[in-house]
Amino acid sequence: ADGDMEKAIELLRERGIAKAAKKSDRIAAEGLVLGYVSEDGKVGAVVEVNSETDFVSKNEQFLGLMDTLQEAILANKPATTEEALNVQTAEGTINDLIINATATIGEKISFRRVAVVEKADDEIFGSYMHMGGSISAVVVVKGTQDATVAKNLAMQVASMAPKYVSQAEVPGEEVEHERELQLQMMKADPNMANKPEK
Repeated sequence: ADGDMEKAIELLRERGIAKAAKKSDRIAAEGLVLGYVSEDGKVGAVVEVNSETDFVSKNEQFLGLMDTLQEAILANKPATTEEALNVQTAEGTINDLIINATATIGEKISFRRVAVVEKADDEIFGSYMHMGGSISAVVVVKGTQDATVAKNLAMQVASMAPKYVSQAEVPGEEVEHERELQLQMMKADPNMANKPEK
C-alpha cells in the first residue's frame, strides 16, 4: 500500500472478504447459543453463532465477538436474523463482524439465528445455559418475582424443549395420538400383561 494506511486497511478488508467467501460452502455446525438479559432487566435475547469446530467457539476472539453481538442485539432489538445482520456496531454491521471473524479466525463463522423478547414490569426473566453454551433458554415469567423459580423454568425449557405452555394449547389430535402411543407401550410391557385396560 506504499505506506498509505487507509489503502492498507482497505486491502486487508478486501482480502478478508475474499477469504471469507472461499469458506462460505463449509459446514459450521458447532458454536454457541447464549442467552442474555439487558442490564436494566427489560430485554432478553438468545443468540446462536456457529463455527466449524467447538475449539474455535471457546477462543477469546470468538467470545469477544459474542460479547459485541450481545450488546448490539440487546440495544437494537432486531425482530429477525436478517435485521440483526444489518445492526450497526462500532466496528460495522453484525454481518461485517461475522465476515471479519471468518477471515481472521480461519474458520467459517455464521450468525445462525436470534430471538429477542421484552418483558412487562410485573414479569421477570429467567435464563439458563446448558452444556457450555450448546443450549440456552430465556423465559419470561409472570406471577412471581422469584429469580430461582424463573431460572428453574428456563432450565426445564432448555432440557425438555416443550412445544406448549399449557394443556389447553395442545391440539386434541396430538393428545389422542399420545394416549394411543402410551396404550400400545403398556400392552407391550410384560409387567402390564395381566392388568385390565381402563
